[in-house]
Amino acid sequence: MFTFPEWLQDYQIKDEEFAGAYEMISPQQRAWLKKTIAQVYAVNSPENPQKTWTVNTWRGGFETEVSGSPLDWVVMLIDKGSVSAVRILAALTPALACGVKNVLVAFTGDGEISPAVLTGFELAGQEDVVCVSSDRLSELLSYVAGSGFNGTVLDMRSVAERLPYSAQMRYWRGPKISIISVCKDENLPDMDVLAFAHPDVDFVCVEEESLEDAPGQAIVVPAELVGDVLSKFRIVLAHGQEGCWIWNDFDSSFFRQESVALAVAE
Repeated sequence: MFTFPEWLQDYQIKDEEFAGAYEMISPQQRAWLKKTIAQVYAVNSPENPQKTWTVNTWRGGFETEVSGSPLDWVVMLIDKGSVSAVRILAALTPALACGVKNVLVAFTGDGEISPAVLTGFELAGQEDVVCVSSDRLSELLSYVAGSGFNGTVLDMRSVAERLPYSAQMRYWRGPKISIISVCKDENLPDMDVLAFAHPDVDFVCVEEESLEDAPGQAIVVPAELVGDVLSKFRIVLAHGQEGCWIWNDFDSSFFRQESVALAVAE
């Protein structure tokens, strides 16, 4: 059974730090974080069984047997530039929904964790959060890479660095989001909410007539325009969802391990 090294307990974020960060975030802002967690959790089907065994009989007289279960561990990496709580939660929540039992968040480098990000972890029930030096991080990554257990690194750092390789270790790098286009409709979307959700992003206002020329990989539009822009942008947020996030091509299946057998049908 996989366990993280005991020395990490010395670098654990204290309860009073979580509490202090929580008080710094307004109830409205916390509501957006909760909404992001709830929606991403729902999309990733937490009601599915953790372990599965599927047998399929095919024409030609053979069958396949597939077993699946959650990965043994997940390590999320963040630094002082990781300030978008909703983008971080959208990457972390599928692992929690999938049922991975050993999930760790590691902050490294100078500075400190954003209060919004720390509050997001608390709301998601992610209590295992540590602040470690670069040397300790290297030690941690070498440990998980050499553990012989299957897991993944979620790299949400603003500056990526080389990591140890292991056949049992997957890697996902959070896409860089530097621009979000915004198509307004009267008082929507709430730009203050967008600024809270993405404090590291430039917002470019665009008109409905010029959506084809809107920059960036993500856009916020009135609900009736979602279909018009979905093929151009990787992520589209309708008005009323501006404080939330979801990653495309990334869900709980990334956090599952499968084995397949090829057999002769009986």
